[in-house]
Amino acid sequence: MNEEQLRAYQDLPRPGSLRLIDFERTEIVTLESFPPQFVLRVAGTKPFLNMEVELVPLVFIQQPEYWGIEVVGRLRGGIGLPVLTSYDVSIPLMGITGTRGVEVIGATRSERIEIPPIEGLPTDCRDWSAWHDHQPPGPPALHVRGECEFPTAGFSVELRRHEPQGINPKDLLLDLIVNKPSGLVPQVITVEEVRYDEVTDFEYDTVTILPDGPSIDVQDVY
Repeated sequence: MNEEQLRAYQDLPRPGSLRLIDFERTEIVTLESFPPQFVLRVAGTKPFLNMEVELVPLVFIQQPEYWGIEVVGRLRGGIGLPVLTSYDVSIPLMGITGTRGVEVIGATRSERIEIPPIEGLPTDCRDWSAWHDHQPPGPPALHVRGECEFPTAGFSVELRRHEPQGINPKDLLLDLIVNKPSGLVPQVITVEEVRYDEVTDFEYDTVTILPDGPSIDVQDVY
């Protein structure tokens, strides 16, 4: 997305069913994974019993210092029940983290939270390829391949579909998940294949590996 596309997006009409609401507590939860994955957890009190609360990241054309994440309340029609009710919502931060952290944005205040940088990632991933296989007998399928080098044996690596996906439906976002070895392992450099397969007839242009890329052009095979 370039600046012109971002301005066009920001000029779209705002929905009347959504409102920023305030929050009382924020927390960054670190999952037991490698590399570390973070989840933002926000809690507070909503003004309506039947209001749904969600965390919605803002859209940027480049990574900001603090990625803005709005606390949004939604009433899905009908009559709002004005009963103060506690809420507790969360969102994975993979792909929506600024260079320093995130900024939680409520109705009357915001809060910046720093996230420690991921250091010492013991992996070097390379030789990426992606292709859409249309060859009979089918069905059409997307395949992504790569390989990652580790300093010891015992590591495993996988690709998972990122949720939520980005605003460009033609760019498939995949999370690179590295699982650390347990126990004693041979101290020898090891290369592991990375695979992702999805049965789909949707024509992706690119596949982006998160958190740090690359973006891979999808080839067509007939």
